[in-house]
Amino acid sequence: MRKVSCIRGLRWLFLVLAAAVAAPPACSGDAPESQPAPPSTTVESDAGIRAVPVARGLDRPVHVAFAPGEPGRLYVVEQPGLVRVLVEGEPLEDPFLDIRRLTGTSPKSEPAGEQGLLSLAFAADYAESGLVYVHYTDRHGNVNVVEYHARDGVADPASARRLLLVEKRSPIHNGGLVAVGPDGAVYVGLGDDGLSQVHPQRLEDGDLLGKLLRFEDGGPTVVAYGLRNPWRFSFDRETGDLWIGDVGELAWEEVSVVPHDAVEPANLGWDAYEGFEAVVWDEGGHNEPRGGGELVWPAAVFGRTGGCAAVIGGYVYRGDEIPALRGRYVYGDFCTGMVWSVDPAEPGVVRRELELGTTLASFGEDEAGELYLVSRTGTVYRLDG
Repeated sequence: MRKVSCIRGLRWLFLVLAAAVAAPPACSGDAPESQPAPPSTTVESDAGIRAVPVARGLDRPVHVAFAPGEPGRLYVVEQPGLVRVLVEGEPLEDPFLDIRRLTGTSPKSEPAGEQGLLSLAFAADYAESGLVYVHYTDRHGNVNVVEYHARDGVADPASARRLLLVEKRSPIHNGGLVAVGPDGAVYVGLGDDGLSQVHPQRLEDGDLLGKLLRFEDGGPTVVAYGLRNPWRFSFDRETGDLWIGDVGELAWEEVSVVPHDAVEPANLGWDAYEGFEAVVWDEGGHNEPRGGGELVWPAAVFGRTGGCAAVIGGYVYRGDEIPALRGRYVYGDFCTGMVWSVDPAEPGVVRRELELGTTLASFGEDEAGELYLVSRTGTVYRLDG
């Protein structure tokens, strides 16, 4: 199903929080009203934050993770299907996990390819249980979330237990992140599939596309819906709030927050809204919010420049090495490598922290709360003040 651009979105390079805009004209029928938003200010940071390379020469890295109780070991997810262990920036000879025979991977020639091994998460009790989780697309293009058991520092392929299999029609909008929340549960983000007829705000049993899921003993439950492609999300380790970076389509990239004490699933608006802008479809349908839950407006949006932008959700910084970032949510853009931060208590002021100078595929957080950046071109960086 094709969407016609009926959005009056300004294609800005710099992030704006909820720029005030008028309601868009309808393509057919009446479009829902766009929501006005408070003015915002983007300022240059004087914190002197730098991205310091800690590893180079990796093969399409897209994610980085740390195992509880292993502060000296960095786990890097390479999109073709390897998880490599780095000690002091150098990879160990044997990979932690090798599932290249299982994955369908976007080639190097596709700098924004969305298939392959996409993320890794360790159980909160990993030191005792050895449980680890991966999110990948298989050779049929379907999304898999699989649990493995690690023994002697290596994940055992024979221990694989599939938690989720979602059939896909297209190679895009796979979500991409599996994470372990502050409650110890496994969380998974799924996109709307791009070509699917399934509405991302429908909540019927088995409708998992366009959702963020929490896995319990009885199966997955919906935490948030109305998502287009939640490539990266995270939990604030101090408050437990859930921050979601949702990749936009024609005009707006957005970041949304689901409070830790939310009772009902959060409706993030897609495909009735993109950012604060109402959208309609060329058939005249899908132009009203559905699902029954209260609509959650973005905490932050930014526009596109030259047709390229993709929000990379990050973390609320809780480390000690960069006092100027403490308590601020840090996130960025895949295409430009721009990195911004915002104080959740003062969302009207956005601070531009640095420009990476290359693509930005993911953020990572170690046990101490320090932040890392991953470029698909092969380098992992550490933020330093």
